[in-house]
Amino acid sequence: MRAARIGIAGLASLAMLTGGIAQANPFGGTGSVGAAGGFGAVGSFGSSGSGSLGGPTIPGTGEFLVGDGENKVKPGIYENPGLENEKCDWERKAPGGEVAKGRTKPANDPDKTVASAVVIEKTDTKFVTNDCAEWKWVAPLEDGTGSLGSTGSLGSSGSLGKPTISGTGEFLVGDGENKVKPGIYQNPGLENEKCDWERKAPGGEVATGRTKPANDPDKTVASAVVIEKTDTKFVTNDCAEWKWVAPLPNGFGSTGSGGFAGAGAGGFVGSIGS
Repeated sequence: MRAARIGIAGLASLAMLTGGIAQANPFGGTGSVGAAGGFGAVGSFGSSGSGSLGGPTIPGTGEFLVGDGENKVKPGIYENPGLENEKCDWERKAPGGEVAKGRTKPANDPDKTVASAVVIEKTDTKFVTNDCAEWKWVAPLEDGTGSLGSTGSLGSSGSLGKPTISGTGEFLVGDGENKVKPGIYQNPGLENEKCDWERKAPGGEVATGRTKPANDPDKTVASAVVIEKTDTKFVTNDCAEWKWVAPLPNGFGSTGSGGFAGAGAGGFVGSIGS
């Protein structure tokens, strides 16, 4: 009888200690988050408590060391909703030098915000960000290449009901057949290959990015991209296959205050350009 008296208050305390109740997970092959708190330390790198799903956040301007220590950027996938009429520049550095950079910019529309995403890997040493909004946690990385791990891979056929995009080509954005679905995608990179991508909207180019091995021919550099509903075309060159990470609940790339929409929210089956 004593054990039965834990009740609701006891369960609430337990949830607080473990980082909350495990939720449906669109990343893993088993369909669940697993142990509670798998998204990293509760709270944020920048402002306290604003990280989605208890994950970290990063201020929009500054130079930050990457790692697991205090005041360091945690490896993972982050998104940025952008600021009105502001370019957002970011850069990733590793021991051999710069390994990735990107830029978003409004296209002939001073009131437009352009969202972006970035992969920060365990092998990175520094993340530099300028004139961006706060970066918010989207998903963890299960290995050093930026992929979601063998159990979380979406595969070339778009398994788990999520889309994929070929690594080279020009693709229209939209909901029709053979069009790129808006959302957040990640790319594991190819050995000794630069990966270039570009997003276009009615006013012109709104975002570009590049990854490149830094003095290491066997190194792969992962990347991520936000494709918004207002984009018209996605151009990608010499990249690996792009794989779905998360949906966009609204038009500017933010994951929203409520986190993810739940398992299957991105349910677009198949792949683009394969």
